[in-house]
Amino acid sequence: MHPHELAMGGSQINALELAGAVRDLGHDVTIFATPGVLEDKVNELRLPYIEAPAARYAADPGTISKLNGIVRSLDVDIVHAYEWTAVLNTAFGPCLGFRTRSIMTVLSMEVPGFLPRHLPLIVGTPGLAAREMQRRCNVHVIEPPIDTDYNRSRGTAASRRELGINEKDLVIAIVGRLTTDLGKVNGVLAAIRVVDHLAVRWHGLTLLVAGDGEGATKVHELAAGVNRRHQRPVVQVLGNIPDPRPVYDAADIVLGMGSSALRGMAYAKPLIVQGQSGFWVTASPETAGQFLTDGWFGTTGKGDAELEQALRNLLDDPDRRAELGAYGRSLVEERFSLNRAAERLLSLYRGELSKPHRPVATAVSLARTAAATAKFRAVVNWQGRLPATRTAGNGS
Repeated sequence: MHPHELAMGGSQINALELAGAVRDLGHDVTIFATPGVLEDKVNELRLPYIEAPAARYAADPGTISKLNGIVRSLDVDIVHAYEWTAVLNTAFGPCLGFRTRSIMTVLSMEVPGFLPRHLPLIVGTPGLAAREMQRRCNVHVIEPPIDTDYNRSRGTAASRRELGINEKDLVIAIVGRLTTDLGKVNGVLAAIRVVDHLAVRWHGLTLLVAGDGEGATKVHELAAGVNRRHQRPVVQVLGNIPDPRPVYDAADIVLGMGSSALRGMAYAKPLIVQGQSGFWVTASPETAGQFLTDGWFGTTGKGDAELEQALRNLLDDPDRRAELGAYGRSLVEERFSLNRAAERLLSLYRGELSKPHRPVATAVSLARTAAATAKFRAVVNWQGRLPATRTAGNGS
């Protein structure tokens, strides 16, 4: 398994949990990734780990060389690469040989067009798979798996004691990276603004924010202002939490997208799904259809007002919170089981290993990927030299 990094993130956690589940089904699995806070999870899962060097390029020679050496020394059958940088390192590394095969997973909401088309692609939603099948034929869906034994409530009161939160307070939690990717940090800032307003009525209301990233400074600054106004810690910015289970478990309501949204539901918490451009929608039997097709995300909404109304509806109605929490837990157990996903993944591995090698098709695919990647990097570098006003005007 080659996640692109071991920083906190849904794709990386999915890779590690699937690696542990595949290992438990009787296979040898090794993790190869750059270091990060998720090394603790690697150790917890008792997975062998080999550190990848810090990459300098999209297809990094140092990373490729080390990955090739690992594949030879461990006699690896298949390399499973997660996200585009790991895919490129694998495609231009061990996949150039005759025997080693590869599968790639992209759990972003868009799949880069320059990725090799001869490799099987795993995505996280049926909607994304349907779009990708218009340009490649070997596409599969494995929805983000959740270890429902590991991710389950062990008692909200105990988790609140661990975090130093009053048992009677109403608590909202958001766990995720504070990055501009998919509008994540903008959603966190919106949640802080809305909780600032709602805390006037609900005097014990608390927002927990777990995660880190380039937007952390803005989050800390906004949270500090809110806490000064209310003269209490309304917003608690916890930073990176290697084990975020108590954060989910302490909550009355969870905000999130992607895998974090599913983990919130695994703790039987009502969920408000976060997306880009002010998207906030409460997960329920009435709204789940769109998320089961296109992922736990959205692209356009009404901003702070939409989040505030969704929170008011839930804060005012404990019975509705309990009802939606039970629904979410049931949905995750039935559809997003880790064991089910691991069995599905093993069937894809076996299928790939049983196919004959096609050197001509592989060469054509890699030539196309090399040209498209070079073009992509050139565009990114060119845009990076543009004045900020012009870049913004182009929607970059």
